[in-house]
Formats: sequence, C-alpha cells, structure tokens
Amino acid sequence: MRDGAHSLSHWEMARAPAGSVTGPVDLCAADLEWVPATVPGTAAGALRAAGAWSVDDDVDFDAYDWWFRTTFTAEPASSGRLRFGGIATVADVWCNGEHVLTTDNMFVEHVVEAPLREHNHVVVVCRSLRAHLAARRPRPRWKTRLVELQQLRWVRTSLLGRMPSWTPPAAPVGLWRSVDVVCGEVTSDDVPTVHVTTMRTRHDGTSGSVDFVAHVVGAGASASARLIVGEVAVDLDVRPDAARWLVSGALVAEGAAPWFPSTHGEPVLHEAALELDVDGRRHRVPLGHVGYRTVTVDTSDGGFALAINGVPIFCRGACWVPPDVVTLNAAPCELRSVLGRVRAAGMNMVRLTGTMVYEHDDFYDLCDELGILVWQDFMFANMDYPIDDPAFRAGVDAEVAQLLDRLRRHPSVVVLCGGSEVEQQAAMMGVAPDAITNPLGRSVLADAVAEGLPDAGYVQCSPSGGVFPFSPASGVAHYYGVGAYRRPLIDARLASVRFVSECLAFANVPSREQVDAFMPDGAQPGHGPRWKARVPRDRGAGWDFEDVRDHYVRDLFGCDPVDVRYADPDRYLELGRAAVHIAINATISEWRRPGSECAGALVLLLRDLWAGAGWGILDHTGLPKSAYDAMARACAPTAVLLTDEGLNGLAAHLVHDRPTPFEGTLRVRLFGPDAAVLASEEVDVAIAPHGACVRSIDEILGGFRDLTYAYRFGPPAYDVVAVQLLDASGVVSEAHHLPGGHRRAAVPDLGLQATGRAVGGVVEVHVESARFAHFVSLDIPGYVVDANWFHLAPGDGRTVIARPAAGARVLSGEVRALNSLGSRSIRVAKEAAA
Repeated sequence: MRDGAHSLSHWEMARAPAGSVTGPVDLCAADLEWVPATVPGTAAGALRAAGAWSVDDDVDFDAYDWWFRTTFTAEPASSGRLRFGGIATVADVWCNGEHVLTTDNMFVEHVVEAPLREHNHVVVVCRSLRAHLAARRPRPRWKTRLVELQQLRWVRTSLLGRMPSWTPPAAPVGLWRSVDVVCGEVTSDDVPTVHVTTMRTRHDGTSGSVDFVAHVVGAGASASARLIVGEVAVDLDVRPDAARWLVSGALVAEGAAPWFPSTHGEPVLHEAALELDVDGRRHRVPLGHVGYRTVTVDTSDGGFALAINGVPIFCRGACWVPPDVVTLNAAPCELRSVLGRVRAAGMNMVRLTGTMVYEHDDFYDLCDELGILVWQDFMFANMDYPIDDPAFRAGVDAEVAQLLDRLRRHPSVVVLCGGSEVEQQAAMMGVAPDAITNPLGRSVLADAVAEGLPDAGYVQCSPSGGVFPFSPASGVAHYYGVGAYRRPLIDARLASVRFVSECLAFANVPSREQVDAFMPDGAQPGHGPRWKARVPRDRGAGWDFEDVRDHYVRDLFGCDPVDVRYADPDRYLELGRAAVHIAINATISEWRRPGSECAGALVLLLRDLWAGAGWGILDHTGLPKSAYDAMARACAPTAVLLTDEGLNGLAAHLVHDRPTPFEGTLRVRLFGPDAAVLASEEVDVAIAPHGACVRSIDEILGGFRDLTYAYRFGPPAYDVVAVQLLDASGVVSEAHHLPGGHRRAAVPDLGLQATGRAVGGVVEVHVESARFAHFVSLDIPGYVVDANWFHLAPGDGRTVIARPAAGARVLSGEVRALNSLGSRSIRVAKEAAA
C-alpha cells in the first residue's frame, strides 16, 4: 500500500462469550473459530455468507463479543490514520497492539491516529450489548413494548433486529460502514481539506442561488477561492481563521432551472466545485451536485404542508427499509432498482424512520437524481432517552453534526424529524402531560437543524401536534384507523388528517411465486408456524396484521376468511390481496382529492424485511405486491380518482401534478350486469399546471343515476361505472366504481384472455375481457409486469410490459380475475418465448 486512502475490506471474524477475551493478546489462546468477513458488513452478514446462519436461526447477536481482525502493508508513516465510518456498537480498536479507540455510537464516524509500520494488524471487538446494559442505570419514565431491552435507550444503536414482533433477529453488530487507512506525509502538493458548513440553495422562480461557507485546512500563506456551480462561477471571500481559512460567499445563477420532485417537474442538478489557489498552486475540490430549490412548510391552522419552489406538493410514498437488513449495505444498482420503483409508481417521498439507520451517501445521491423527497428521522424511537447525561449528549451532538454535514448538499432532503413515536409512546403509557414533551426533539435536535440545515422543514417528533401526539386531526399523524384499528374506509375522511407520516399497515401477501418459494413441501400459508412467525404484530397484542387484513376481507367481500381458507387457500390469499388494494387505493384517493386538508401520506413500509406477508408494498426481494399497484393507481402524477359522496353522487377528481397544462377528454361509461353499455358520455377537460378539478358524474351524464346507490329505489341499475382520462396518446388514467360493491360471484368464463409478444428485450402482454374482470392479476414466474391488479370494463383491453429477471428464459404464466373461476394461460407468440 502506497500513500493515500485505501479501504480495508477483507477481515476475519470470530464469536466469543461475553467478557471471555479482554484484548488482542488473548486471542491466540482463546481458540476461536474465525470466518471471513466483508467490511462494510455485520456479524450476521459474515455468518450468512459462510453458511453458518440464516434468519430462521435463533442467535442473539447482542449476547456475544464479536472480534474482527485484518492485516495490511504500508510504508511507515508518522501521520497514518484510520477512519471508521461506523462501528456497531460498543467497541474497542487496536492497531499494532496499541489501543486507539473506544466507541458506543454506531452512527458516529471516527478518525484516529495510527502507529503504522510496514506490516500492520488491526483488531476490533464489538462488545456484548446485553453485558454492557446489565449495569444499573436510572430507570426510564416510561417503558416501551417495542424492544425487550429497555436500557437500549443509553446506547446509540439501531432498533433493527431488536424489535422481535416484526424484524429478523439480526441485530446489527460489527463494522457496518467502511474502514479506511490513510498513510503518508502531507506535502504542499496535497489538496487542502475542505469542510463545508453552509451550502444553502434557493430558487426564486427565475434564478438559483447558493449561500456558501467552508473552512479550508492545510492551505498555505496565501489563498484565493472560487465557487463553481454548473457554468456559473463566483469569487469568494477568504479570511484567515486561526489555523485555517474561512471561505464564504454567494452565487447567483440567472435563469437556472430549479430542482423539483419528479412528480411535479424535473430534478435538475448542477455539478459544484471549489477552486482554490494556494501559494500559486491550483486545486479543484469536487463538492458534488447542487439542486436549486426552496422549501417552505405551512403549519397554519394545525396543518403541515410542503411546497417546493412555491408549488404545493401532495407528498406520497412509504417508509424506507434498507434493502439488506442483515448487512445494512446495498450496492448502488440495488438502491437504484428500489428507488426506481418508488418513482415509477408516482410516489415522491420516502421516510427514514427512527427505528432504522442513516443511509449511505449513494442513497441520497440517487434521491437527488430521481427526484424523490426524503423525510429523515434522527435515529430515536419510542424510548425515554437520557439527553441530560453529559456523555450521552456528547455522542448525540457528534452524531447530529456529522449527519447534517452529509445531508447539507442534498436537495432531496426536505424534512428532518426528531424521532419516531417518542412522545406518542409516553402519552399512550399514561405519562403525565408535562413529562410527555420530548426535549431531545423539541430543543436539542431542533436547534441543531436550525443552525446546520435551515432550509429544510423540521418536525419535533412523528407523530405530534394534536391534543395527544396520536390525535390525527392536527400536525403530523400516524394513522391506523383504516388498518390496525379496523375502522371503516370512510374513517379516512372522518379523521381529518393533515399529514400522515405512517399509515395503512397490513400483512401484505406477496406474489404466488414468492409464496410458493417461502412455503416449501406443500405447506399452506395462512396458519402454518413458518408463515405466522413472519406476520408482523404489536408485541404483546392478542392479534396480528393478518387479522387486520382478514377483517377487511370480511367487510368488503362478505365472507368469512377462515371458511375460505379452509376450502380454498389460494382464494383466501387472492381476497386478501384485493382487500388491501381496495383499502389503500380508497384511502390515498380520499386524502389526495381536491378539497381534502391532507397534504401527504406515507405507508408503512416500502419493502418487507424478510420473506412472508409483511408490511411492505414490495416483497423482500423488491418485487411489487398488490399494495404497490394500489399506490401506483392513486399516486400517478396525472390521475382520475373516484369518491362516493353518498347522496351527492359519484365525484371524479382530476389531479395533474405536471408543470405543463393538461388537455384531454373524460370518458364515462355505465355497464349493466350483462356487460351491455347503458350510457356513455365524453367531455373535454383542461387542467392547469399543478392543478386539479372535480366533476360530477351525474352532471356529465346529464341526469340523476344513483351511481352511489344511496337512494336505493330498487336494486342497483348499473353494475360498473368506468371512468377514463385520455389525452392524444390514449388512456392516461382510469378508475372504476361498483355501485353494488365488491361482493361478486365468480363465474366460469368472463372471456378473459392474454397474449404475449416480444418487443426488444421485453414482452408486451395484452389482456382483454368480454365481461367485467374484477382485479385482473398476471402471474409470470421470472418476469415483472409494470401494472397488475387492475379492472377491465366489458370489452376493454390493456397492454402491460413484462420484463425478465436475471436468468429468465421462457415466458409462461397465467392471467386470472377475482370474479372468474380458475385461470387462463397466457398465449405466447413464438418470438416471445425465444
């Protein structure tokens, strides 16, 4: 290894009983079993790679000490340094036998001086968290059922793997972020170190601007600096500041394009750099990219509404889960795939909740590029954190300062939050009102954000704002009325939510292919121990989220889920997939419609943490479930949404988030039970940029039709109401209303069929039906379709794109509808099967 920075990625790892090995000198005598370990990674990840552990194994990673070691060569250098991006969690580090670091915060990066030689060895031990927390400490003011170890509040670590009711038993332990060695003397040719403290961007509607402040360390006797953003440059003010230079100034880019979330415009980025002239030597320091955007938050009248560059944004999306919850590391291509699905579904925000981890820089870069807004919780959740303890406070201060340094340049980061359910947990446990207030979120973190990232919105805790933190009608809510609390769908309107940062958690059933892979040897889902062990639940509760899903199956389809599961397990799962789709689509549509006071909704969760029927709208491999398709239908940038307004009839809400006007046609058709068209009308529509409007279906049809079946003058006169929004290219969005509800008998033959043909590297699958097809689903092993779980009006067809996964060769699958007995094979043209 020569001078410069190099990553140490190849390590060995061994497990030892807690406290049995005190230091590196004792390792040889300890007779431990060593396995290869990739860094960044975790102990669980190393064991999994060695075939020595899986998520089905009962290993308490917090009960052991975990030792890591590596060797490397270097030219001896007095200035050698080791950088640890993150160690989970209570750890000691030795370099060449010399103790160089003790840490108890997995979220803090450490840079330590290291006595480097030609041949070097580094040893790290991650101590048993259980043993560490066994020492007596002051009790919390309240307890939480979320975790078993209440004293986790004293240690800055993730709750992933430590929430037994819904996460895999893989507590993060180890070198979960990179380890780098820097060796060599600093010379006059080296690029000075730049620490950016302010990089605040704005856009005023015509021009972009950047306020810039940085400290430069390692500069010479004289220095000058220029800030370059895209094609625009400005000279900066440079002043000596102790042993460094203070560099500051403002850049204005006339006519620069703004950064928008992808639903509302283009996420335009501009490369930025700092050009330094130090003692006649020029250096160019890359600063990443800049997006010109202004964030405003309207909290008047108990609300919480975001605007980007003056444009109100209905935020919709999901709570983020690391793609690999075992190693906590994912390749940029995997991050891109998951975030690409977010964008493709018309979602525009992800929330990193306080139970998870801060993500890698690649994640935030991709959100910038793809135009996805980020709501970033600080990693605090549910517990009574000892912020008055000086040592704990010092660790929090370092963690927060480092995070804000990383997030400062990212236009996607628009909301920071003091944590998840801290105040709600206290209130629900009956803690006195004066003790519920969270000083960590309301003071310490709020002050840090105001100074370090003032252009982002801030929420003291999620949820918060109502009479109680969990009251949904004010501030930011966690809404589970539709969902865990089994309220009727109309409760989404009755609750009067203003912004929902968590909602709509169900045990979402994955695809047939994933169910078959998860339940081997013919075992049936729904009641088997393996299946039920993966269904999320609130710890200590007498129900789980499959019970919640079953409640809506019973309510929407009028059948007993247990009876259905007894007789037809496959149909039981199909009804569950459909019930979740209905609940999510109806709720998001209700909140997004013009006239709603709600300004955003994020479902729990984006992705399952492991195989099974988890909360994710994507399964554990990142593939869509029916819940994802429900979100895609309700979240499309340009969409028609239908709501049942009771005696006021059926309303069509036309929402258009794009920055250009929409001109097209609204088509309404009414069908009878025999598939006959009983009425059909079209009207021209024009919607302003970032606009919306509401149309009465009765008005379009020119008379009263009782399409909501509210007046009930006899049986429903119509079977299906089909509404399509079209432009010159064809159907942009469509929605269907069933006056008689979703309780429909399955019939032998709907005339449903599907054919496929190869086009380039994908397969176009055309689906059509002679009669109304209720929840059409395509199951094509090895392929991912871009739309699923849709309705087809009588005589209608739809073409979807099937993309092959790695290794897929032959397209062979089935199409089915909820109101059809059995399935139909997809007929594939010869060229599509090649």
